[in-house]
Amino acid sequence: MTETFRFQIPSQPPSVNHTYRIVTRHGKQGQTYKTLAKEEAVLQYQMVASLQARKAKPKDWKPEGQVRIRFWFRLGRDADTDNLLKALDDAFAQAWGINDKVFLPCVVEKTTGNREPFVEVEVLG
Repeated sequence: MTETFRFQIPSQPPSVNHTYRIVTRHGKQGQTYKTLAKEEAVLQYQMVASLQARKAKPKDWKPEGQVRIRFWFRLGRDADTDNLLKALDDAFAQAWGINDKVFLPCVVEKTTGNREPFVEVEVLG
């Protein structure tokens, strides 16, 4: 059974261009190496997005196959929406316990210059 639900996420999503930073890690044998870590602001945004997605999900919702997700971006500053989707996809995958490879995102509309940016989300799946 397909069920549709909607929710909003406050503020502007972080761009994938600003998602990771290079950090130095220390291995078990005392060696050091460089790797990537998510920026704290991205982790915080994803926590909020995940909470909103989890709260909006109907109790009995169990997607069968692909999940269509429509987005209306109300941005403060202009951005490439493709770069904004990654943080949202990761947050939704965590919230719903499913792999984001089944997501079929569709950006319906984007506006810029909004004083209080947000993302409107509609899930069909």
